[in-house]
Amino acid sequence: MTSLDAHPIFLTYIWAVAVTIIFRYVFFAIYDPDLSEPGDYQPSVMVIVPAKNESSVIYETARALDGLDYPSEKLRVVLVNDGSDDDTGHWMDKCATDFGHDVIHLSENLGKRQAIGRAMEINSSEITVLVDSDSALDRSSLIEGLRGFTSPKIAAICGHTDVDNINSSWLTKMQTQQYFIAFRTFKSLEGFFGSVICCSGAFSMYRTDIIKPLMHEWTTQKFLGRFRTFGDDRGLTNLLLRDGHDSIYLPQAKARTIVPETLRVYVRQQLRWRRSFLMESISAVTHMWKRPIGASLMFYIILSLTIMSPFVVSYFLILGPIIDGFNPLIYILGLTLIIMLHQTFYWAFQLPPADKVGFFSLMPMLPVWIFFTLLLLPWAMFTLRDGTWGTR
Repeated sequence: MTSLDAHPIFLTYIWAVAVTIIFRYVFFAIYDPDLSEPGDYQPSVMVIVPAKNESSVIYETARALDGLDYPSEKLRVVLVNDGSDDDTGHWMDKCATDFGHDVIHLSENLGKRQAIGRAMEINSSEITVLVDSDSALDRSSLIEGLRGFTSPKIAAICGHTDVDNINSSWLTKMQTQQYFIAFRTFKSLEGFFGSVICCSGAFSMYRTDIIKPLMHEWTTQKFLGRFRTFGDDRGLTNLLLRDGHDSIYLPQAKARTIVPETLRVYVRQQLRWRRSFLMESISAVTHMWKRPIGASLMFYIILSLTIMSPFVVSYFLILGPIIDGFNPLIYILGLTLIIMLHQTFYWAFQLPPADKVGFFSLMPMLPVWIFFTLLLLPWAMFTLRDGTWGTR
């Protein structure tokens, strides 16, 4: 009897991981959402961009919005200065002068949800687009994204986000592959069932008449007695799915975003994202069983695997070698093969070729993932009430 035979829970974990990976690539291959013809649906649109201490970066975001291929009389851009204490307000005023965008200055930092909520108070458009302050939308992104609203049941559309600062460091190159793989496989699988769990804050679109009634609940959500200060995108999508609406993913609607360039900032971002994942998953377990069976199964499987992962990795790398004589190199080899599979997928499907990073740019993810699983995820579990944003 091998050490794994003695611990069937670990074999179950391995098989579950394999199944989720296979499913992700299968649904990437078959995902083909119904789309209208470009330009057939041209509703009024409000783009909301909340920002705090982004300085001149907000100007580049606004410049990209000014260049969108969409009728100007149907498009309104609102920039919300969330109590910045640098020159972000100056740059927003310059955006108003140069591009005609509307600007809301908040005297104090209220948080991203409240900043968006303030803009929603003056929103009379049919479609609301939420964009991060460091994201740049492609010229055709609105036209392409609106093609997905083919059914009243579809309340949200998640666009595709690539990395903008690709070549800044080995870390940004690694994240370039991460972003592409996560969007094209995870969100394709979820989108197939109309259940994208997190419509990314970098670029997503919503039916205004559906999300506006949710604003009070969304902006005042608490967890363990404290207001939720992050996870705004996942939280809003969660409410839509709870109420029976659909959310889909459109890879044709593209944006680029700036990702962390240093490990210090990256670790803080990932800690915040893990807290958000855990908090919103706790909320989602009460209603995800009502979604289509494929979406429900994948949600509960992935959540279970995530919670189990620190224990499984601890066994394979620490306890197994001591207690059962398990060779940890076998586990390391398995992780390496998974990463190489993802790298091959990235190189096969990422277009244009000029955006591609080196084939092995994802390899640093091996030690990074082990560190995150053994230390960062448990830390996130034990510090869920910590509302620190942490990426600056």
